Amino acid sequence: MSETNQPRRRGRGSIFFALLLVILGVIFLLSNTGVIEGDAWSLIWQFWPLLLIVIGLDSIYKREGLVAPTFMIGIGVIFLLANLGYLSVNVWRMVLTLWPILLIAIGFDILVGRRSIWAAIAGIILILIILAGSLWLFGVSASQGNLVQGEAIQQSLEGATRAEVKIDTGAGDIQIGATDLSEILIVGSVPARSNQRIESSYTVNNGVGNYLIRDSSSTFFFPGTNPGQMAWDLNLTDAIPLDLTLNLGAGNLDADLSKLDLDSLFINTAVGSTSVSLPAQDDLVVGTNGAIGQILVTIPEGVGVRVQAETALVSVQMPPGFVRQENVYQSPDYELATQQVDLTIKLAIGSVVVRNGP
Repeated sequence: MSETNQPRRRGRGSIFFALLLVILGVIFLLSNTGVIEGDAWSLIWQFWPLLLIVIGLDSIYKREGLVAPTFMIGIGVIFLLANLGYLSVNVWRMVLTLWPILLIAIGFDILVGRRSIWAAIAGIILILIILAGSLWLFGVSASQGNLVQGEAIQQSLEGATRAEVKIDTGAGDIQIGATDLSEILIVGSVPARSNQRIESSYTVNNGVGNYLIRDSSSTFFFPGTNPGQMAWDLNLTDAIPLDLTLNLGAGNLDADLSKLDLDSLFINTAVGSTSVSLPAQDDLVVGTNGAIGQILVTIPEGVGVRVQAETALVSVQMPPGFVRQENVYQSPDYELATQQVDLTIKLAIGSVVVRNGP
């Protein structure tokens, strides 16, 4: 029999778009009937992990492996539970910490995924055990906080009546607050690891202090680094006005700046979550730039706010009563408020939440 007469084995077609349409239909049906709440973008952001689950199911259906698709489904379920509030984890920090499991899953698929069904099932069980165990260890390490003892830092004002402060690190978890210590510009702790070099400099010219602290060994984020083990805990003076710049490649930023006297604030992040509480003062200019993650900004009650949101695949949530015109959101009292904040937010993928606080 010639080769042309032999039947050809055809691979299974994709069911990705069919599954995606079914899931989108169910989500919007539940939204229309009031079972779940939110506008289109907030629903997309909340249920986006279903995309990972669909990709995994599609790969299994097309017989492209079992172990790696199972991992994809598992991580999608974890993200979905976190987004719905059933799992209390920081998903961005989890991604930065547990991503090597994907390499393990792909490796198992190459080794055993297509040799026998029993080997594939064993690989699936092993990946699920690794995923569950890593998630548990991640939760334990997160609850314990920083695992590496920090190095203390302190810088006095040296006569400065205002200051420009810049904090620059490639990866880590940064926590910033205020200190009322007399004549102290900044005090706190920075990571103390053998492979890190924390450098700082300070000069005072005409009463203006210029302070820079940076991790010179981590100018870019290396995926093998756990940002949870590189915690920066810093407190800035509330005695003089500050121009503050925060640069973070990957990790989480928690900045309670409500007690500081800020002239300007600029935050640049690549991947991770940013939470910042602003002070109540006149004519404050704030800019936040990010690639992937979550940005949460808390504005004091009674402060007029104008937000310019330059976003792509992003869910945007503003306080009730804000007026929107294209990509600009404005509080009702902005024009008449004695204290105003001009906020610019740039984010490619993720969520933006602006809320009122004390």
